[in-house]
Amino acid sequence: MEFLQEIARNAWVQYDYSRRLEESLDVLKIEMQELSSQQTDIIIALNTAEVVHGKKPKAEVSLWLENVEKVTSAMTKIEEVYGEIGRDFSLPRVTLGKHVIEKIEEVVKLKEKGRFSEGLLADLLLKSGSMPTTKLVGRTTAERNLEQIWESLMDQEVRTIGVYGMGGVGKTTIMTHIYNKIQISRILGTAIWVTVSNDSSIERLQNGIARAIELDLSYEDDEMRRKIKLFEALKRRGKFVIILDDMWKSFPLEKVGIPEENAYKVVLTTQSKNVCRGMKCQKKFEMEVLSREEVWELFKEMLGTDVVFSPEVEQIAKLVAEECGGLPLGIITIASAMREKDDVREWRNALEELKCSTMEIEGMDDQLFPILKFSYDRLKSEKIRSCFLYCALYPEDYAFDDEELVKYWIAEGLIEDMGYWEKEQDKGHIILNGLIDVCMLVKKFVDSIGMHDLIRDLAIGITRKRPRFVVKAGIGIRGSIGVQEFTEEVDKISLMRNQIEMISGEPNCPKLSTLLLQENPLSGNISHEFFNHMNGLRVLDLSKTGIEYLPESVSNLENLHMLLLNSCERLREVPSLAKLKRLRFLNLNDTGIKEVPDGMECLVNLKEFYVSSAEETKKINAGGCNSLMLTDSIINLKMERCDLSSLHCLSRLQHLQSCDILECSMKWLLPIGDNSTIIPSLPSIQCLDLMDLPNLRGLCEGALLRGSFACLRNLSVWGCEVLENVMSLELFQHLQCLQYIRIIECNEMVEVIKGGEEGDNNNNNNTIILLPNLNSFLLDNLGKLKCICKRLIICPSLTEIYITDCPLLKKIPLSMGHSTSVVRGRIKGSKEWWDALEWDDPNTKTLLLPIFHEQRRGMKRKAERAEEVASTSHYR
Repeated sequence: MEFLQEIARNAWVQYDYSRRLEESLDVLKIEMQELSSQQTDIIIALNTAEVVHGKKPKAEVSLWLENVEKVTSAMTKIEEVYGEIGRDFSLPRVTLGKHVIEKIEEVVKLKEKGRFSEGLLADLLLKSGSMPTTKLVGRTTAERNLEQIWESLMDQEVRTIGVYGMGGVGKTTIMTHIYNKIQISRILGTAIWVTVSNDSSIERLQNGIARAIELDLSYEDDEMRRKIKLFEALKRRGKFVIILDDMWKSFPLEKVGIPEENAYKVVLTTQSKNVCRGMKCQKKFEMEVLSREEVWELFKEMLGTDVVFSPEVEQIAKLVAEECGGLPLGIITIASAMREKDDVREWRNALEELKCSTMEIEGMDDQLFPILKFSYDRLKSEKIRSCFLYCALYPEDYAFDDEELVKYWIAEGLIEDMGYWEKEQDKGHIILNGLIDVCMLVKKFVDSIGMHDLIRDLAIGITRKRPRFVVKAGIGIRGSIGVQEFTEEVDKISLMRNQIEMISGEPNCPKLSTLLLQENPLSGNISHEFFNHMNGLRVLDLSKTGIEYLPESVSNLENLHMLLLNSCERLREVPSLAKLKRLRFLNLNDTGIKEVPDGMECLVNLKEFYVSSAEETKKINAGGCNSLMLTDSIINLKMERCDLSSLHCLSRLQHLQSCDILECSMKWLLPIGDNSTIIPSLPSIQCLDLMDLPNLRGLCEGALLRGSFACLRNLSVWGCEVLENVMSLELFQHLQCLQYIRIIECNEMVEVIKGGEEGDNNNNNNTIILLPNLNSFLLDNLGKLKCICKRLIICPSLTEIYITDCPLLKKIPLSMGHSTSVVRGRIKGSKEWWDALEWDDPNTKTLLLPIFHEQRRGMKRKAERAEEVASTSHYR
């Protein structure tokens, strides 16, 4: 009897597997969608971490991703098998039903494991990234110095090494080479670089090391606890070398929290041998200046390899080179200032200036200063010198963004008003490149600039008198600050990157033109009357602060050109901006404001406007379709997480060049209105980025005049869930400047370009579309897309194409003419899909065949496929 009951139970289980197969498949698909979203988020985070920080995923994360790929592949096989079997009870249905249930359990477990509460990334110090550096100058001397330092590092008995010498001799440069050698060889573990500076303390030194190893000590005030946390964090990292660059006084390593074992080495650079003694350095190396022969070789190299001197000029040039005292920094700056000078009188004058130049600057070497001051004096104009001095407002060893710096210059009036925004930016970058060219600034990364610490000392020394700067950036100021620094004579103040909680008082600063307060907590806010007597203020940067409200007195800053409030997540309200008619830059990105400020229609000189909510779940009230008024002066516009049905004002923005709209609630970018029938819409727009607009129906509710979007180069549409097409054929065929198209994850998109059917009176005379500049075309994850365009698109410049996850697409209407060039990219789909594709130009198919990647979907008999699924380890 029990035997029969067991048979019955087994039969019922098998029947249940078959009966509930469709229901189980639906559950599995939902679970797989959630897993796929989780996978996408993690991949994006990993890619960002690798590009920005050079970090790699933990081994468990990599394994998780591999398992997700396996289960995704298994899901594909399940769907294939399901398509082959019938709906009647059968052994294949039973087998498949059982595997689906097992797969649901596996996916649920993978989702849980994918939370990674301990983080996704391996420790920063496990990477082997290198620092940007310049080549070693003075071949014999530099190579000897490098070799001696490296030999000492390899000595197991040596723990602390001191490298000393006068400013500008090349200590930092040689240590960047040592740093890179450590990172590449891995013999000594990893390298940690910390710039110390002359106003450092144990706390600042601890903070510098903590930042380098991504340890947060910002909320830890107790010295002992800071030391213990840093000590434990360093011990966990195994072998390492800490490089302390530019030390001016000694600190006991045990008080800092650096472990006292020979596996952990410390190398410091300093101008003082006494600091090496105070730090108990076991090995001390004095950086030698260059020999006379090396000086002249480097000087000639920096002048240019094609320079030819007359005997008289060469004799004076050698004397000028000797005035540099064998210091590489001095040689480079002087030679850069004298490039393309062949008049003997200029060289005689230069030699005289170098001999006579004097000025006392605290911490500046007496021999080096005249050299650097000479280069400053040789800058072409007072405005260029002012642009250079402005860079001293940043903290020491700070990599500042070149675009941000140019905007500061423009807002300050250091770049004259040329009537055209692009010309002013170009002029700023020309000045910037000129300062880099004469080595007064250095290129750190692709889009960031820095100053040598001695060059910065020079600039600060100059600005202690006139123009009058107060620079206390990044020096660890805590608590509140009063008006003592805000005097009547001060021109510019930088208090950025400190721990200032509150600013109070009503200072009288009629000359103050720039005030940088970014990256301070400011949780105690700023007193309401603080800006009452700052009528000359042009630049106010409060970005990345914890400020909750903006003082009412800001509303009266009628000369203000730049107001930066981005990343002020606690900021809830901004007073009226109606009086700020000179404002050119306004950034409200990632703030807590609920409504766009009043008075936007009065900002007749506004060039850039950025606004977004810091809360993902909330949107800023942008006033619906009528009350958000932006003036025609705007060049760059970015709106994120704003509650608005449309942007009526866009139709009037004849000078807008860049527009990003993200996570807003609009249905139409350009609603039909009076302006759209009078003038072209957005005739100057070059870059248009539309992302995550869940209600977007299209670019325009009605037809657009010819000339609309005429300058469009880059078009990105991503995550617009109900958008069925991007634009009409009538508009598309006139976009002759178009270079880049990207359409991603638009679930309802059926066709990219609407129109072009036979008999369409609007465009029946246009048999082909020519886009001469189109070079990149991307379509991804468009599940319902059937048609790109019903007309042939000739794009002779096309060099990159991606088409993935577009299973219903029937035709690729692209022609590259007679081009034979190699096209980059990827086209992915089943072999059947590829073979069924229609082509207007057979040559295009030939050119794109090498980048086609097949998604395999082999077809076998039902029983064979069911058996294969059952025997595959993925299903166990």
